[in-house]
Amino acid sequence: MTKSQKCKILMMTVIMIGLVCGMNFIMCRQAYSSDAVRVKNFYKLEKNSLDMVMIGASTAFTDYSAPLAFQEFGYTSYSLGTNAAPMGIAKSMLIEVLKTQNPKVILIDINGILYNDDFETREGPLRSWIDNMPYSENKVQTIQELVPEDERLSYYIPFLKYHSNWAKFKDNVEESIDEFIHQDNIHLLSAGIQGTAQIIPQKSSIPIRAHTQERPMYHLSGQHLKELLEYCQKQGLTNIVFTNMPRYYSEKMIPERERNNAAKALIHQYGYECIDMDDYVDEMGLNPQTDFYNQNHLNIYGQKKLTMYLGKRLDEKYHLSDTPHDEKIIQRYQQEVVAYEKIYKWADEQIRLGKKKRYNYKEVREIIEK
Repeated sequence: MTKSQKCKILMMTVIMIGLVCGMNFIMCRQAYSSDAVRVKNFYKLEKNSLDMVMIGASTAFTDYSAPLAFQEFGYTSYSLGTNAAPMGIAKSMLIEVLKTQNPKVILIDINGILYNDDFETREGPLRSWIDNMPYSENKVQTIQELVPEDERLSYYIPFLKYHSNWAKFKDNVEESIDEFIHQDNIHLLSAGIQGTAQIIPQKSSIPIRAHTQERPMYHLSGQHLKELLEYCQKQGLTNIVFTNMPRYYSEKMIPERERNNAAKALIHQYGYECIDMDDYVDEMGLNPQTDFYNQNHLNIYGQKKLTMYLGKRLDEKYHLSDTPHDEKIIQRYQQEVVAYEKIYKWADEQIRLGKKKRYNYKEVREIIEK
C-alpha cells in the first residue's frame, strides 16, 4: 500500500468518525434534557473545585440546592443526579466524580433502592446517564454491567438508537444549533435546576420515625447497593455519606420505609453513615402542607429548609467552607446565587398564583437571561 493510499484511508476514517459524532449530536435529541445539562455541565467544572457532591436520582436536585448552600455556608457543591436513576448507576457516577474532583464529602442518596427489577433496568433512566457521559473505560464498564448484551451496541453508538429521528431532521438541527448557541459556562449548576412550582398538601400522612421494621430490598437494586458499598470499601473511600431524602408517608408507602430501613442497616454494616432525612423533619421545620410538590419531592420551600439544615450539618462536621478557592470559582458561584434567586422568585410567584408549573432547562434559561 502506497503512502498516498494510506493517507486517503486515514482521511476517510477521520471523516467517518466526524460524521458519526455529528449525527450523534444532531440526532440524539431524546437524550437532551435537564438531565443531559446536569451531566454535561459537571464535566465543565474546574478540576478539584467541589467541596461536596450529591449523587442520586431526582431527589438529589429537587431537594437540595447547591447555589443556596454556597450563599449560606460558603462551600461549593454540585447535584449530579438524573431522573429515576437506578441504584446501579450510583457506582458509575461515583467513579466519574473521583476522576476530576476531590471533595471532602460525597453524598449518595439511596432513593434508587425503591425501584423494582423492571425499573432498575429501564432504558430511559439508563440512557439519561450513559448517553451523556463521555466515552471512557467506566462508560464501557457501565454498559456491560447494566445493559443486556443484545442492546449494548446502541449505547456505544447512540445514533443507532435515534436513527428514526430522520423524520424530524430539521427540528433536530435547529435544536442542536440552539443548544450550541446557548452554551453557558457560568451557570453550570443553575442551568440544570428542575422541579415543579406547586404545593400538594398531605391528605393522610402517618408518623414514620418510630417505624423501624425492615423489608428485603428488591433483588437488583439491593445487589447494586451492596456492590457500591464493596467498591467504596475496596477503594478505601472514607468521605462517603449516604442519605435518604424525606417523604410524607401514607399507609401504602410503608414498604418504602421498610426497604429504606434494610438499606440503612446494610450501609451501617459496611461502616458508612446514612443520614435519614425522614428522622429530621421536625428539625428542618418541614411542613407537609406547604413544602412538597408530591409525596416524594420537595418544592422550593422544602428545598430551602432541607438545604439549610443539611448544609449546616455537613459544614460543621466536615468543615466544607474552610477550603480556599480561586477567585474565578468564587465569582462564578456568586453568579449562580443570583440565578438561583431569580428561579426561586419565579417559582414562588407561580405557586402564589396557583399555577402548577413544571420547569426544566428551557424555562430556567429564560428565567436566568431576563
